[in-house]
Amino acid sequence: MGATALTMYGDGDDGGAGPVIHGQLRKLRGRGRVAQVYLWARWTLYVSPWLLFLAWVPAPLSGVVAQAHQVPALSLPIVVLGLVQCGVYVPGVRRGLSHYVYGTPAPWRLIAVSGALTAVSMTLVVVLAVSLPMELNTYYTVMMFPGLPTASLLCLVISKRRQALLSVVVSAVAVGVLALVGVPLDFAGGLPPVFLFTAAFAALICRSWAWILAAMRELDEAKGDQARLAVAEERLRFARDMHDVVGRNLSVIALKSELGVRLARKGRPEAADQMAEVQQLAQDSQREVRDVVRAYREADLQVELAGARAVLQAAGVECLMDQEGSAGVPQQVQSVLAWVVREGTTNVLRHANAASCWLTLRVTPDGAAGSGRTATAARSGPAVVFTMENDGVLEDAAQRGDGSGIAGLRERLAAFGGALTVGPRPGGRFWLRAHVPLEKDELLGYGPTASVDGQPGGMPGIG
Repeated sequence: MGATALTMYGDGDDGGAGPVIHGQLRKLRGRGRVAQVYLWARWTLYVSPWLLFLAWVPAPLSGVVAQAHQVPALSLPIVVLGLVQCGVYVPGVRRGLSHYVYGTPAPWRLIAVSGALTAVSMTLVVVLAVSLPMELNTYYTVMMFPGLPTASLLCLVISKRRQALLSVVVSAVAVGVLALVGVPLDFAGGLPPVFLFTAAFAALICRSWAWILAAMRELDEAKGDQARLAVAEERLRFARDMHDVVGRNLSVIALKSELGVRLARKGRPEAADQMAEVQQLAQDSQREVRDVVRAYREADLQVELAGARAVLQAAGVECLMDQEGSAGVPQQVQSVLAWVVREGTTNVLRHANAASCWLTLRVTPDGAAGSGRTATAARSGPAVVFTMENDGVLEDAAQRGDGSGIAGLRERLAAFGGALTVGPRPGGRFWLRAHVPLEKDELLGYGPTASVDGQPGGMPGIG
């Protein structure tokens, strides 16, 4: 997850608010869950000050105007300064989030500008409150907003302790200055609670979202580290197996070759026997190496099914599995179906925005493909059918061509006379179905088996 997750989307090409909003919503649906949370958090923080400004400034000031029976001269500058503060806050919070989550430079200049606007706006509110008959509730309500944008930006670049200390210091200085210039205690004495409330409110909204985004970023990095660690462990295991197979045989080959050379130099007939043993050891080593490599290349169906469910659940996708009769499937067919499971799971994670995914494995003597959601016509005769369906199909899925992974699966299945069906279905679903015909004698061991959920075959396990 790069820093681009915090950059703003561009506007639509066709101008007009309707198409632009529709385009933003389409982009939101086309993104993954993590990116959606980033987008939702960012726009929540963008919009919140504007809504609070409308609630805390124009509405209370309208009551003051109604009581005074005229528009006070300072009311318009207060409203304008509030709008300017909101305008400065938007790029400031964008850079502040980037600083909090990714460690980019803090937006100190924007914070300084916002702080200056806060001081001017609060001064105008105090002057307006003293010059007009303004109720204390109205005064404190209007006074809460000017400090909110600045406090929200500060909570993204300084610690909570420093922000609390700064709020206490600023409130004490403000009370002292107002008392020196003769402002009534009713208006000056209530500023410390206003400052503390503003700081707490900003931390509750802004810092909490930033903390969530930072935690999600760390989680993404941890998943990447876990994947790289798994690859490294697999490489070490493969290297260990190769060393056990090749190292032992090479040591014996070296000893017997040396013995054969010495015997040959002496003209002993046993040299030919030693070289024949060396040849046999070399052939055995080739066979064992092929067996090791084949074991790594051949995928295990049960392992892939269990892994698919675990990976999907870790990604927040509910996985429902219905499996029966896999004991009657030849090992080679199970291996090719395991590749289908692996590729299908990868595609769900990469290209879908799924909330649920259904995996169904059926072995039927009469060639039926199942019932319910995955029922479809199949060629006659015994067959094994694997179906993978998710509810996160994107709008451009119908136009996206098959990738190399799907093409490779079709080639693997074709080698066994099978077929692969891939495509969107009604209701925003996407469907992957692999059908492999079987010979009747291959189903002698057919019967329900335990699924990877530990439940009897045919019983769906809900992850």
